[in-house]
Amino acid sequence: MNEPFDLVSYLEKKLKQNPFDYACFFDEIKNQFDLEKTIFCYEYILKNSNDTKLINRTIKEINSNKTPNCLGFLIDFILKPSTKSDFLDLKVLAIKTISNYRDKNALGALMYCLNDKNSNYKIRLSAIEALGKIGDKSAFEPLGKIICDDKEKSAYVKEQAATALGMLGDNRALDVFSSIMNTKQIFLDKFCYLKERIVEALSKFDISKDKKALTILKSSLLDTNPRVRISAIETLMSSDIEGSYNLIYERLKFDDDIEVQKNALIALYNISDKNILLEVLEGKFNSVLKLYAKEIIDEYENE
Repeated sequence: MNEPFDLVSYLEKKLKQNPFDYACFFDEIKNQFDLEKTIFCYEYILKNSNDTKLINRTIKEINSNKTPNCLGFLIDFILKPSTKSDFLDLKVLAIKTISNYRDKNALGALMYCLNDKNSNYKIRLSAIEALGKIGDKSAFEPLGKIICDDKEKSAYVKEQAATALGMLGDNRALDVFSSIMNTKQIFLDKFCYLKERIVEALSKFDISKDKKALTILKSSLLDTNPRVRISAIETLMSSDIEGSYNLIYERLKFDDDIEVQKNALIALYNISDKNILLEVLEGKFNSVLKLYAKEIIDEYENE
């Protein structure tokens, strides 16, 4: 963009002011200049300033005003090498702003951030979230590889990748999910968190029509980890799957974990009515579950 020298001089003079009034500066830019010059000012700051507060405000201005034609230099900013630790959060903010454009032209840069294992995990998490938000299925392969990579050290990155795969809605993800759910590494707590994210991601698929998704969900109800079973109950509760009531009822009746039973009870109550609470109170259920049913009645039914 070829801009007159006086605009550059204006910016350089303003940026040297001390103390710097950020609010007044941005109001002045928007009131004095047209859109093209305003965008030039944003780009100049991101390329030349080391003032982290100013850069933070600039990115927020771009995001809040949904300023067009800023994607290119936002991408340049997240890819620019930096030794300053303060720039980490700024790059995370820039990636979130990029995701709001939902533009496929950002995919290459986001995948680069994802695959750079020397990068801070916050950058990688933000890149994964952005890929899911943009929703282009070309992101399936890098996200799928992350989940299945035994050498991937960050459990958080794997979990976020599972969530993003659900956001993509690509049915190929179900094969990846099935492989993870059937693994024998269930003794690892961090691995169980990954399973939880997978079960949550299933809600993005049409489980009532996809046998593979339904099979994964049903097997999750029998997972050795109670947190995974609870996630499966919650996913079933929010679905319109035929027979979901009976599947959850089995966990209420036969599960050996009281927290799973409690979650099953509240799910059944949300699906139907207070009759399930009365059934627990009057039936052959343990005393803790009966007390929980009574608490629900007292709190919700007797208001």
